[in-house]
Amino acid sequence: MVILSNMANMNALPSDPASDLDAAEAARRRLTGTLRLPSWFHTALGAAVAVQVATTAYGIAEQSGAGLLVVAAGFLVFLAVAVVLLARFRTLNGVWVERLASRAVLGMSNRSSLVHLAAVGGAIWAAFEGQPWLVALAAVLGGAGYAASSRLWWQEYMGDPAGHARAESRVMVALVAVSGLSALVVLVLYR
Repeated sequence: MVILSNMANMNALPSDPASDLDAAEAARRRLTGTLRLPSWFHTALGAAVAVQVATTAYGIAEQSGAGLLVVAAGFLVFLAVAVVLLARFRTLNGVWVERLASRAVLGMSNRSSLVHLAAVGGAIWAAFEGQPWLVALAAVLGGAGYAASSRLWWQEYMGDPAGHARAESRVMVALVAVSGLSALVVLVLYR
């Protein structure tokens, strides 16, 4: 008799698939129960979004090279805060959470996308109308709404991690992207 490998003459350990799945589910629940967000997570995220919204509105209304630099600076502030928040989460928990970056931080959930779109639209309109206090109000409300949306996603995720880790509808993401680009085209055409 020829033995192809050492494993060929090992007896397989009996396994019960149902108990293995139950054990895996229990381990997932234990891990989920220990996850924590870094301090000031939602506050920092909301503030970064408010800065990004305000700088976007100002930069677009300015319609100059300097205005575009202001837009880029606001985006870089948001990106820096997002990277720091995600790094702090990883350091605190030692794991990545599926979709935390895209949904809770980068705003790919339906709620976050709509809040951000409304805030940017309102702030841009206010900037073109020469109402800086309305720009600031739209930015602050947008940041607060974005942070609240992120908090809601996190609470929903903690209640049902598997159910809330699925990707958002690509149709919704495409709709938000097309709406944003359309708004920019209209603003440039009617300047």
